[in-house]
Formats: sequence, structure tokens, C-alpha cells
Amino acid sequence: MRQILWFSIISLTAFWVYSLGIYSSSTNQSLAIISIVMGLLISSIGFSKAEVVTHNNLIALVIPATIASILVHYPYNIGFIAIAFGLLIYFFKQELKSVWLGILFSGVVLSAQAFILSVYYIIAPSYHDISWLSAIITLLLKLTGLDAASADGIVYIYGLEATFPFAITAEKMGIYPWILILIGAISLILITSLNDRMALRNIIKFFLISIFYIFLRYLTLVYIFLYSDMPQYPSTRLEIFTDPTWLLASFLPLLLLSYKLCPFDDPKFNFDLSFSKRSALGSMAIVLSVFLLVGACIFQDPGIEKGGRILVDEIHSIWEFSTLKLDKDWYGESSTYNAYSMAEWLKSKYHVDRIVAPSYINWSVPHSVKVSPDVVSDKVTYDILKNYDIFIIKTPSRFEPDEVDAIVRFVEDGGGLLLIGDHTNFGGTGTNLNQIARSFGIEFGFDAVNTQEGMLYYYKRGPLAHPCVKYMPYLDFMTGCSIKAPLNAEPVILGFGLNAIPGEYSSTGFFRETRQNDPTQITDTTWGLLYQAVALRYGKGKIVAFSDSTIISNFRFFFGGTCNFIAGCMEYLNRGDHFDHEKQILFILGLALGILAVYLFRMEMQDFKKGLALLLFIILLSAVCASFAILMFSTPLEDSIPEQFYIKNQTISFDGEHSSQIVSRGDNQGSYETFFIWTQRLGLTPTIEDKFDNAIEKGSTLVLIDPVEPLNQYEKQALGDYIQKGNTAVLLIESEGKGLDIVRLFNMTTYTLMQSENNSPLLNPDNNLELPIEPWGLTIHGGNALLNISHRVVLAEQNCGKGKFMLFTDSRIFRDGFNGNPGYMGYSSSDPASIGNLGYNLTALYGLEYYIFEHTGDVRDVG
Repeated sequence: MRQILWFSIISLTAFWVYSLGIYSSSTNQSLAIISIVMGLLISSIGFSKAEVVTHNNLIALVIPATIASILVHYPYNIGFIAIAFGLLIYFFKQELKSVWLGILFSGVVLSAQAFILSVYYIIAPSYHDISWLSAIITLLLKLTGLDAASADGIVYIYGLEATFPFAITAEKMGIYPWILILIGAISLILITSLNDRMALRNIIKFFLISIFYIFLRYLTLVYIFLYSDMPQYPSTRLEIFTDPTWLLASFLPLLLLSYKLCPFDDPKFNFDLSFSKRSALGSMAIVLSVFLLVGACIFQDPGIEKGGRILVDEIHSIWEFSTLKLDKDWYGESSTYNAYSMAEWLKSKYHVDRIVAPSYINWSVPHSVKVSPDVVSDKVTYDILKNYDIFIIKTPSRFEPDEVDAIVRFVEDGGGLLLIGDHTNFGGTGTNLNQIARSFGIEFGFDAVNTQEGMLYYYKRGPLAHPCVKYMPYLDFMTGCSIKAPLNAEPVILGFGLNAIPGEYSSTGFFRETRQNDPTQITDTTWGLLYQAVALRYGKGKIVAFSDSTIISNFRFFFGGTCNFIAGCMEYLNRGDHFDHEKQILFILGLALGILAVYLFRMEMQDFKKGLALLLFIILLSAVCASFAILMFSTPLEDSIPEQFYIKNQTISFDGEHSSQIVSRGDNQGSYETFFIWTQRLGLTPTIEDKFDNAIEKGSTLVLIDPVEPLNQYEKQALGDYIQKGNTAVLLIESEGKGLDIVRLFNMTTYTLMQSENNSPLLNPDNNLELPIEPWGLTIHGGNALLNISHRVVLAEQNCGKGKFMLFTDSRIFRDGFNGNPGYMGYSSSDPASIGNLGYNLTALYGLEYYIFEHTGDVRDVG
């Protein structure tokens, strides 16, 4: 029965494949738990005939196992949970030998797999390409009868009356599940071997068998791909490479081979944890080694704050320029599809200049107003850059070689560089960015990155995060590109379950739009773990590379997490390090102590009967040390941008805690995005806050729209105090009941005015504002009327202390859409001058919003 332990490895591997969305953004926690249970059962059966010498001192390990289970986040703590549970059974029910042995073994394997995953996360995002295997794979395909050829690392295979370009990637070869199985197999061999020679022989044997099997598996999957009926949507055929069940089933024969070719005797265990003084020193070396190695990976020097002088490159900005003002006169897509708001917002905390070419003086766009240039030059030079701390480059045109040299020197001397790219090498921007990025070992991919299911990527920050995302709990992408980086790069945003599709340059947006259902267009894609943002230290300076320029546009900058990300990047780039090479020093010291620990433990390691006990001890000791290192060195995280990034009397805070969905987040579509964005046309900064307290702290105007949650007593008091101090609160509602608790605080109320013959119809000749507001519906009683439609008061204010409360009772007109589908505001790309036959005046509607936020208190009576 002992050989059945090989099959426990596939069950334990299944836990990770189902619970982590590495190849697909979807997970299945139910199947993950079922896999764990199966692994425990198989392991218990496999150890039924094991010989065991027990010792009570083993129970001491339950303390570090419990600590590790608490400090390490799920699912990476699952191995420690299993070990703690197994130790408790060992203590209370030693006669259940096979049960606690199986659980302890499973815990060791799961813990080892969690460790190897952390290594995989570092290597995999930049090393998908294994095209150096293309010649070998082509030869094997030919030997099996397929018509195949290779060129530039791509294997071209003829089948289904078409030629398929197969990119040779680690994902297609199944490296992710393979390394999990490999580390599980090594753990099994070490635990069950009687001596080091047997262990080494079996490890080498399994490794060679598994390498052979990887190629055999790939050939089999290619045959399945080519010689089975193509589904209606060809992209679903890739499930044979990505679907968790397919992945696990495709590796099951490897365990069958191991079952036959890698036998072992019934294991013998000695659980005596009595160590010599030499081993005690080895334990101390392990503690220090793990602590230093983890510190080397995650330590971020808080550094010394620099001057905060930012230079924005507008010489090369062919896309996402920031030089045209967003105002009340210029509309259309170009007015919101640029980075003006980002550059202006950064001025609230930093000194921001723009560098433009001499041709900028004569450049003009109809109806728009240009910003005054700060620096005029025909090229970027070091003499210019040395006067700044941060240089921002976004979707640029081509750089001259001496410009690249100047930028590299700027970083080397301590400057901060932010590189912002976009999908599919759009407009050649990827090529141009790579002129600079490759000097630092970074490369922007010429692809479009979304989820494996084809959806826009919604990133959620994990508990262990980079300083660039310290204020960013989530980020909504709108299609970026992949980024490759060297091993010493710092992961900023690592995407799970993503798919990188090469660009198609015959389409307008460089997306693959013309042949979406062509099966030959799916085999050259890359998926899995993809960098969407990375950071790197170079010389005395730092670089941040980011993949999605669309979300820095005016229409998306202040929601979806973008401004949170940019704020974190600016803080990171605006700090110089206290120390030089601190990470390298920590790594070298940690590695040296690790080697010392192995040397000191060499006597215990020769007694293979103590193998399981020793592995338990080392794993748990390492886990606890790593956990405390993470607690000490990790970046403190926040869910909102600090107040210092805002000028209060220029900020409008939208209350996201109590309001309905104002702007989009993830799969939840916002209803008031245009209304939100249009506040920027007044020179104001909008912010959407998930917590009421943050909202009233940041802005001098608070906006609540269609409240779905009532304010509690503390929040009502805070709102009253907020207005008393001279601030303004604006409440937009459309029906009775919503927000009534807030309305009553200010001696106002609402009631429904019914339609009658005395009420004017919508857009009657007397309604000279041509607003899409009916003269019947929810009306306001109390306060000072600011806007009447016939006898209906839809906008009123109530003074309170030094501030005011404003109420508007037809919020639906400010929703996105046209003619009530579902609202009337249009969209961020709408231009009133080019839209006709609406039945209402879009310009007047925009004017009403502007009036609400900048009115002087005069009553406007319509009808």
C-alpha cells in the first residue's frame, strides 16, 4: 500500500491548482478542499504499515505550527494547519498512527509546495518563453508524423487544413503543476528513503522520468488540439492547457509511471527531536538565515524624501498628452482621453513642470486651451533632468540615443523614472518605451492583456504589497500589456489568470478584431502570471514601469484605483535610499547562514529515520521566522490616499459608503460617471471614498447620491459639524424615502407632486432651459429654492452655520446615457455640439451640474 503515496501528491497538488487562479482567474474552493481530504486519506492509507518510534518532545512543534497557521495567510498556511492538526492527533491519539502520519506528511508536502510557489511567482512572470526548446519539439513532432517547422522560436504545425503557430511557453509545457508535483515527489523520497544514496538516486530517477513525461504530455495535447472537433469558439480549446481538471488529469500518468518505476520500502520513522549542541547552533543559523533572506526579498528602505520636483515629458507624448485644459468649453473624446488631470492633481503635493518641443508654441486644437509650457526644448537632456527628482514618460514617440543616455544617467544619479505603456505596441509606443526600458532590463510586451476569460482585469491588492500600491486596495485595468523584468525587479502588480494576445496591426486599435474566431489565432498566446507593473532600483535611482496608459486619462483617473496607484508611485520615486546594496547584503548573509545551518545539521540529516521529524522542525522554524520577518519588513497598507494629496477647498468628496454605485468598480457598473468626471471641468478634484470619515476629511463639498445605506447617529453628527464649519453637502435623490433621514436634519422635507392639468408638460415652451425634468414628481419643501420647474422645486439649499446643505430631487437626469436610457448625461466622450435630436439641451444639463457646484445662491425659476 505504500506506493499509493505517489497518488497523494496529485491530490495535494490539486489543492493549489483549484484554489489559485494562476492559469485562470476563476477558482473552485470546494474542489480544493475535496482534494485536500483525498490527499489526507490516501496518505493515511500509504502509511498504514510504517514503523514508528514516538517521543513526546515532538508535541512542542504544535506551538510554531499554530503561530505559522495564524500569521501566514490562506491558502499558503494550509500546510501548517495540517501539521498542527496532525500533531494534536499525535498527542491525544498516538494509536491512530496512519492518520497522524498521513496528515503530517501532507502538511510537509503542502508547506514545501507553498515555498516553491513563492519562488515560481518571482521567476514565472518574466520567463514564459522557452522557445529554445522549439527545435527539439519540432523534431519530436516530425517523428510522430506531424508536419512541423520552427522559425524565430515559434513551432508551426499543419493540421485541420491550416497552419497553427505554437509559441513554446512554460505554461503550455505545464511547468506550474510540474514543479508542485516535483517538490511533492522530492519530499516523499526524502521521507521514505533509508539513506542519502537511495534518496539521491530516486530523486534523479524521478526528475528524468518527469522531464521525459513533460515532452510526451505536450505532444499528446497537441494531437488532441489538432485532431478533435474544433468548438464554436476556438479559444475554449485552450482549456486542455489551462483548465485545472485537464491539468491534473494530464499529469496523472506521470504518477502512474512513478508508482511502477520508483518503488520504496515501508518507511521507518523516529520522532525524537533531541538535538546536540551543534544542532542547536544550526537552529539559530536557520532562524537568522530565513529572517535575512525574507528581509532581502521584501525590505523597502523608507529612504530620504527628495524635493518632489516632477517633470512630465510632452516632447514625445503622442498619446495621453497633458497639455490641453479640461474645461467647460471643449468636449468630445480627445478632451477626456488625455492625462491633463493627472498632471494638475500632482501639483497639490509636488512641483510639476511639463517639457514641450518648440513646435508646441504653434500647435492648436479647436475649442481647447493649452497650458503654458514650463520647459521648452527640442530634446530631453541631462542638464534639464538634473533639476528634477521624477521624470514621467507616457506612451512616447521615438527617442534619440543621446536622450536615452541622459535618462539612464538621470536614474543612475538618483532620479525616479515612471514609464507608462499600453497594449499591443499601439502607435509604436511599446517600441519607443523599450528604447529606455531595456537599458534597465525591462521590456514592454507587444500584446493585449486581459483575463483568460477575455474580461478586463480587476486587481485586488494582497496582504504583502509594494510601496507603489500602499494606497491602492484595487485597480481596474482597461487592457494593458505584459511586462518582463529581471529577477532583481520588485513586483508591484502581479496579475493572476491573465492572457496576453499578440497585437494585430491591420486593426484600428491593434487588437485581434478581424479574425476573432480563427483557431490559428489562439496558439501563440501567453497566459498565467503576468507583470502589469514592476519597480527596479538602478544605481542610486528607481524605475517604475506600468502597462495601461488608458486609466491615467481624465475619464478614469480619479476612480478605479488609478490616482491611488500614481500617488504611491510618486512617493516611492521621490525617496532616495538610506543605504546602498542593503538587499544584496541581507541576501548574502542569509545564504551564508543557510549553508552554515546545513553544515551544522549534517549529522542529523544522515539519520533518515528522523527525516520527517527534521523536515517538520525545519519547515515550522522557517515559517515562523519568515512570518515575523514579513511583519517587520512589509509595507504598511492603507485603503485611501492621505489628505496631503488634496487641497480641501478644491476637492469634491463623493460618499461611496452610503451612495448607490456612482462609478464603476470591477464588475459593478457605475451610473454617474459623467457627472463625477465633469466636476474636473470646474478645476475641482473629485474623490470617491469608501468610508464616510475619509470623505468629509478630504473635500469641502460632500456629495451623496441615491443613498442605499442610512447614516448612523455618529455620522449624522459628523455631517452637521462638517457643514457648520463652512463646508457644503449635496444630496441627490429621485424618490421618497431615500436620504430622508439626511433631509430632515436640515429642516427640509420632500413630497410627490402629482401630474395634473395645471402642470406643464416636459419641455414646454416656457421651459427655456430645456432640461429633461418633468414638472411633477419629487419636490422640496423648506430651504431656499434654487431651481423650480413650474410648481415643482427640484433644487434647494439650507444654510447651516458657515456652510450649506443642498438637495436635488431628480438624480436620474445626471445618470449616464441618453433620453433616459438609463439617464441623460451622455458619456465622457460626448460632445453636445455633435449630438442632436435628443429632445433636451445637453449643454443646459451640463450647465445645471456646473451651477450646483459653483452657484451664487440666486433663485432660477423655470416655467
